[in-house]
Amino acid sequence: MSRFNTSGRTGVGKSSTINSLLGMEVAPTDPFEPVTMEVKLYEHESNGIHFTVVDTPGLCDDLEEIGNNEEYLELIRSKVDQIDLIWFVSPLDETRVRSDEKRGIQLISEAFDSSLWEHSIIIFTFADKVDVADYPLHLQKRTELIRKEIAKFADEDTIPETIPSVAVSNKCEVTPDGKKWLGELYTTVFVRMAERGAIPFLLATANRVRKDPNWRFYNEFNVEAVQKLVASNLIDLDKMQEELIRKKLIEYIPALAMAGIGVGSVFGPISAAIGGTVGAGIGLIAAFFS
Repeated sequence: MSRFNTSGRTGVGKSSTINSLLGMEVAPTDPFEPVTMEVKLYEHESNGIHFTVVDTPGLCDDLEEIGNNEEYLELIRSKVDQIDLIWFVSPLDETRVRSDEKRGIQLISEAFDSSLWEHSIIIFTFADKVDVADYPLHLQKRTELIRKEIAKFADEDTIPETIPSVAVSNKCEVTPDGKKWLGELYTTVFVRMAERGAIPFLLATANRVRKDPNWRFYNEFNVEAVQKLVASNLIDLDKMQEELIRKKLIEYIPALAMAGIGVGSVFGPISAAIGGTVGAGIGLIAAFFS
């Protein structure tokens, strides 16, 4: 099982970005501000793998209950016992870290233990609203500002500097620099995720990644899944992204470095431990070593 926590103000595109990544409506979109502090768990299954999106509406919103921080923290702790990755979501077209976002960063650190920032990413939505000429500097400065705020609560000074940022636009496939953002988001999510959730995530999303339909592993082990891939809205990975995923896989499962196309033989105990239909996922992993 994989668990995401999405943190950010209401209406910044948290749910839309989750849904774009996973290729299905996992979290319902709601542009209206919450009226109470609550914790929502959205349970879903893909390729037989369970995953959960933990939404904390109100965490980064100014609410009347703002004085009840400790009660909200206890509510989060009572409902959430594992987080594999934190998404801190903020609009790219803003110029500062708002007071409610600062409060949200503090509450996340107190609710989950500040070391959890080691497994986090910063996602900037509405990238299409930034001018092409301003985009590189805007992304750099916005990233620096949020990292600086996280540094106030992180255990290690080095952790915030390693938190990557990804700019997305749920209205178009590319960011202002002309690059496809979905592959970058997918890669960053996998690389930053805690080990216990990373492999289940890869297996659950295997059908989302574009591979050659004539590739031998799929033809032998997952013909039906391949046929469905052709018509899907797939994630394209470039060579650098594939290499980052491959290196992380070897870090988690060293035997893969020598397995090559025979990677299926490595997954006997892993498949049993994770459960579910993992043929497509094993096929995707094998593709990174073929």
